[in-house]
Amino acid sequence: MLEKTVFFRAESNAKLLPQSMAEVILSGRSNVGKSSVINALCSQKNLARTSKTPGRTRSINVYSVAMKKWMIDLPGYGFARVSFEEKELWNKMIEECIVQRKNKKTVYIIIDAFVGPTELDFDMVCWLREYNIPFKIIANKFDKLPDIITEDEVKTKAAQYFGIDKSLVFTVSAKKKAGFNKLKDDIVRFLGY
Repeated sequence: MLEKTVFFRAESNAKLLPQSMAEVILSGRSNVGKSSVINALCSQKNLARTSKTPGRTRSINVYSVAMKKWMIDLPGYGFARVSFEEKELWNKMIEECIVQRKNKKTVYIIIDAFVGPTELDFDMVCWLREYNIPFKIIANKFDKLPDIITEDEVKTKAAQYFGIDKSLVFTVSAKKKAGFNKLKDDIVRFLGY
C-alpha cells in the first residue's frame, strides 16, 4: 500500500494545508534519518530528499498515501546549523502542524538506536503528552549496534525511557531497509485501509 505514496506538497505554513482524513507525522532530531525512513517505508529511493547535512528538511513535506491520507515529514529538532530565527519558525511550523490541525493523527518520533533517546526526544514526548497527541517511537539505525544488543533490548530501553509500552517501539534500519514490516502494518492500520 505505501509503495504508491507520492509527494503532495511542501508548505511552511500548516494553516495553508487542506484537511485530511488521517495523518502519520514523522518527527525527530536533525539528521536522525526521517527522510530515509520515509523512502524505506514506501520502497522508493528518492521520494524524500536525504542529506548528510543536518537541517535539510526546512518545510512541512506532505506525502499522499491515498486520498486525504498523508505521511508528513517535519523539520528536525536539535542541532541543525541554521539561524535562531529559522529554528523559531520551524518550532512554530511543527506546533501548527501537530497541535492546531484537528485531523486524526499520530506522531512517530524517530530516534537514533545507536545514540539512544536524548533529552530533546524526551522533551518532544512531554510536549505531545501535554496536548494528548498519540505517539510511537521508531529506533532507526539499528544496524549500527553491536550484534550482542538485541532488538528487544533496544525496545525495552526506549519504552522505559519514555514510559510507554514496548509494543509502541519499532526498530528499523533505513540504510539496510530492515525491520519495516511491523511498522508498515501499523501505519496502514492507522490510516485505515
